Amino acid sequence: MFRFLAFLLVVSLCAPLRAQNAPSAPSLEVAAVQVENRRLFDVGASGTTSAIQRAARINRRLGNLIEREADLPVFSPENVKSTSSGEVIELGGVAVLTVSARDAEDAGQNARELALVQGAQLSRAVIQARASRQNPLRGAGILIANSLRDLIASFFGWLPRVFAAVLLFGVFFLSAKIARLVARKTTVRLGFDPNLRALVMALAFYAVWFVGALAILSALGLDSSSLAAAVGVSGFVLGFAFKDILSHFLAGILLLISGKFRIGDQIVVREFEGTVERIELRALELRTYDNRLVIIPNGDVFSAPITSNTDSPHRRRSFLVPIPHQYDIEAALRLMEEAVKQTLGVLETPAPDVVIEDITRESVLLRARFSTNSTRSDYVLVGSECMKNVKLAFARALEQLHRDSE
Repeated sequence: MFRFLAFLLVVSLCAPLRAQNAPSAPSLEVAAVQVENRRLFDVGASGTTSAIQRAARINRRLGNLIEREADLPVFSPENVKSTSSGEVIELGGVAVLTVSARDAEDAGQNARELALVQGAQLSRAVIQARASRQNPLRGAGILIANSLRDLIASFFGWLPRVFAAVLLFGVFFLSAKIARLVARKTTVRLGFDPNLRALVMALAFYAVWFVGALAILSALGLDSSSLAAAVGVSGFVLGFAFKDILSHFLAGILLLISGKFRIGDQIVVREFEGTVERIELRALELRTYDNRLVIIPNGDVFSAPITSNTDSPHRRRSFLVPIPHQYDIEAALRLMEEAVKQTLGVLETPAPDVVIEDITRESVLLRARFSTNSTRSDYVLVGSECMKNVKLAFARALEQLHRDSE
């Protein structure tokens, strides 16, 4: 789960972050008012003056105030003058900024209230900048204090988002657990294969977490549409780069869904024969009869002819016995059939039989056909026992024949 979330977080770095106070308008419509490269607030366009030109003019006036030798009076409400064009902020007798009705509307405040707030910000920033130039040690202290104040403000600004993200994490954590539990009970009730059951449970679990991760990152300020686009592009690039791995993954899903064979089945894949020990999303693990483990990529399994020896509960086996021409063929047929039927492990249905396979110059070839359980052990051991019983039956018949001839 955490690796999955980490992957999403890495991908999200490719997407643009949406700041808490970012304006809804395009970036060219606002510009930053700065003092000593420290951003105070943004201003928009005013009349025919663009936002960039307006901010540059304000920043130039602030720079001139910092360079002045005369003391700068402490800011007070009297420094805000009401005019027909808006509220004019004066610092040291200089009109630095005019807060227009449009500025107030964009900020969602009264024009005078906004002018008082911005005037206090500008005055404090200019005084601190002048103090920093006069005394570097004091300037360092002011810089540290401003950094801490900005950090605290940013922390409290992020608290609601963090709280929402933690709450969403808990909700989706429980939802993913519930989804996996429901998937497990449903697959057990439907009698799914253990591997297919594990696949369905994993898909249900991570599908919920995928939606949860998008919701959590969106709550933290990430643009969900940008994240979706980044995930899509990353998925395309990774899919092209790891197409072989993905083909094995998809083949594993198809193998699990098709259910043509399960764990414990004995199959033949290409030149490998053995018992299916595990079906993973990447490869099939096959345990050969001499106890070797063969790992076959699912793509190769999916494209190869597969023989399932245990798909049916019983399996047919046969063997040939040559009989000399001078022997009684009818008696040999009955003798072989009786020996096969009496062998432990030979199934009554379908019934075993013995037929003439071929006639050569040297002998008549009789084929014994019978069925056993489809597992490899029964197929080998019961077949061996049948051949042994047929051999012993013929040996006893020959011994009896010699005894009678004497």
